[in-house]
Amino acid sequence: MEYNRDMDRTRNLTIDSLRLFATLEVIALHVSFNNLPDAVNVLIRLQARWAVPFFFIVSGYFFAQRLADPKRADVRPALYRLIWLFVLWSILYIPLVIAEHDVKEVFRRLLFPSFIYIGEYFHLWFPSSLVLGFITLLFLFHYKLEKWIPVLSLGILVHIWLAGAYNQVFDLKFPFDFVIARQWLSVPALALGVWLFRRGPLNRWLALGLVAGGLALQVFETWFLYTRFDTPMTEHEVLIGTLPFALGIASLGVSGIRWLENPTLSAWGRDYSLGVYLAHMMVIFAISKGIQALIPALNSLAMWDILYPFLVLALSIGIFAALRRGWPSGFKFLMGDHIPPRS
Repeated sequence: MEYNRDMDRTRNLTIDSLRLFATLEVIALHVSFNNLPDAVNVLIRLQARWAVPFFFIVSGYFFAQRLADPKRADVRPALYRLIWLFVLWSILYIPLVIAEHDVKEVFRRLLFPSFIYIGEYFHLWFPSSLVLGFITLLFLFHYKLEKWIPVLSLGILVHIWLAGAYNQVFDLKFPFDFVIARQWLSVPALALGVWLFRRGPLNRWLALGLVAGGLALQVFETWFLYTRFDTPMTEHEVLIGTLPFALGIASLGVSGIRWLENPTLSAWGRDYSLGVYLAHMMVIFAISKGIQALIPALNSLAMWDILYPFLVLALSIGIFAALRRGWPSGFKFLMGDHIPPRS
C-alpha cells in the first residue's frame, strides 16, 4: 500500500516485494490459528505486527521524497485518492456487513461518529488514518512547527500504549478509546518515514538490530503483560517494540535486499498489495463459508491454518490480476487510479 501510485519514477523493487509480504502479514492477523499451539499462534501474530506501521513509514518516506521535488510537491490528488478508497470500499463492504449482522448494523456504523475512523469494516481504518497523518504533517510543515513533531509523536504513542496494551498496568480510571488513539498512529510512523528519507537508510547492522530487538521486545512485553496482568497475548496491536521493528524493515527495504529484488514479487507488491489489503476480508469470508459448506473437516487441521493466509493472498492476487486484464477501467476505478496524478 502506498499513498500514491506515482511517488517515485524509479521503483524500489525491495520495497515493492516487502509490500507483498506485509500484506500477507496483515492477512495472518485477520485469520485464526486455533489448531496450532498457543505459543505458535502468539509468535505468528507478534512477528506480523510490523506490517501496518511499515506501510505508514514507507508512505512517509515517499511523501518526503515528493515534497522535496517542487514539480511533484502537490499531494492533494493522493489525499483525494485515499478518501475515495475509504468511501468506495465502505460501500462495497455493506453486503458483507449485512451477511454477518443485518441492515440495521450498516446504518449503525454509518451514523456513528466512529465511521470516520473505520468506515463500514474495521480494517478500513488504514486509509482514513493515512489521510489524518498526511494532513497533520502538512499543517506542521506549513506553519514551521516541525520541531514539535517528536513531542507530538511521543504523546500519540503514549496515548496508544495506555489505551491498548498497557491500560491494565496503570489501572486507568478515565476512558482511553483505543480505536481513536490508534487512528493517530500514522503521525509518528509517517514522521519516521520522513526522517528516514532525510537521513538516509540506517546502517544495515543497526537496521537488523532494530528488527531483532523490536521483535524480542514485543515478545517480552507480551509475556510480562500476560504473567503480571493476565492480558491476553494475542490482542496487542501496538507495543513499544512495534515501531522499531517496522523501522528496521523499512530501512532495509530502502537500502535494498538483493533476494527481494525479484521482478515477479515486486510487480505483485506494486500492483496488488493495496487491492489485496482492501479486499482480503471479503476473500476470507468467502473461503470460510465455502469450506464450512464443502469440506468442514479442514477447519480442524493445523496444516490448513498454516496454508490459509497464503491461499487468501493467492486468490486475492488472482482476482485482481484477472480484473486488471479483463476490465482495466474497473480495476482503476477500484484502486482510485482514475483520479489524475496531478491536480
